[in-house]
Amino acid sequence: MPTDVDFPLPFTAPRPTPDAVEQAQRRGVDWAVGHGLLQPTDAAIGYFMAMRLADVATGFCPKAGGPDLDVMTDVITWTAVCDDFFDGPAGDDPVFAADVVRALLSTTAPYGEAGAHPAAAPPPVPAGAEGLAGATADLWHRLQEPMTERWRERAARNWARFLRSFLAEAAARRSGTVPDLRDYLALRRETMAMYVYLDATERTGRYEVPERVLADPTVRRLAELEIDILAHCNDVHSVEHEEARGDTHNLVLVLEAAGGHGRARVIEEIRGRVGGLAQEFQRLAAGIPALCDRLSCDRYERLSTERHLRAMTRQLRVTYDWSLATRRYADQARSGRRPQYLAHSAAAPLGDLLPDRTGETR
Repeated sequence: MPTDVDFPLPFTAPRPTPDAVEQAQRRGVDWAVGHGLLQPTDAAIGYFMAMRLADVATGFCPKAGGPDLDVMTDVITWTAVCDDFFDGPAGDDPVFAADVVRALLSTTAPYGEAGAHPAAAPPPVPAGAEGLAGATADLWHRLQEPMTERWRERAARNWARFLRSFLAEAAARRSGTVPDLRDYLALRRETMAMYVYLDATERTGRYEVPERVLADPTVRRLAELEIDILAHCNDVHSVEHEEARGDTHNLVLVLEAAGGHGRARVIEEIRGRVGGLAQEFQRLAAGIPALCDRLSCDRYERLSTERHLRAMTRQLRVTYDWSLATRRYADQARSGRRPQYLAHSAAAPLGDLLPDRTGETR
């Protein structure tokens, strides 16, 4: 079972308080139901809670509470809902999917969209995506409100990367071909939402990382390594679901096709790759103080850069631990469609696959 494969990552993260986890659990359900994303049924809510998204939100910002924790919780909920929305029939209809992405991206205008006119009328929201569009607008408004113009521009670009990656991923799925390693890495670095989460962590912590720090090759490589490590682990844990779905954009499948080796050997190869990537991450992270010296960072800029590095290491630990605990990659997902819990998703029926609200399978 790929979900049983262990990757010994050398990263740590503080544990959030039980009160924070409870707040995030309540918030995730209330926000998703309130915006018409989540079916207001015990079965759908039970599945949603069994995904344990609150673990991620509180793990990413363990000291946050109140409205700031609500924002992070909503970001995590939004990215998960987007993933499942486009993983369903929406991703199989390229015209519909492109129209939805266009409508969602209009939320961030005039930021992030080259050539977008602030006064231009927003594109219509396709039927079936109204709830997602409303939730996106609400989230963006609260996320960007206290931040600078520079942060808003960057965050909007990252939202565009994230949303457009669903179109590229769906196109790859329709082609039915297994990509080579280079093409796999290029797209996988877009589909992982870690850059969206890093932006949200700045917003939650009310700090901003200097753009010249983010643009430095060392810091860019650290972000790339974070994504690659988590993508490698995630692809092992989710390969059975993606095979059933017809997805070929998975590292296990890529390496199997390239080398002609069996799954067990490929998984061991991926474990070795993850170990090497983690060592490189640690080596580069140790050089951050010298990087700040080289860039003549002032005290605030140094603190912000250090917080950025801590955010990346927390994300590595929290996301990996979550992937082992969530029901998202469990046996029941092998149909290729995750159970239908979204209010506007025609995914596989819930049936008896869902746990009840206590997390026990019915």
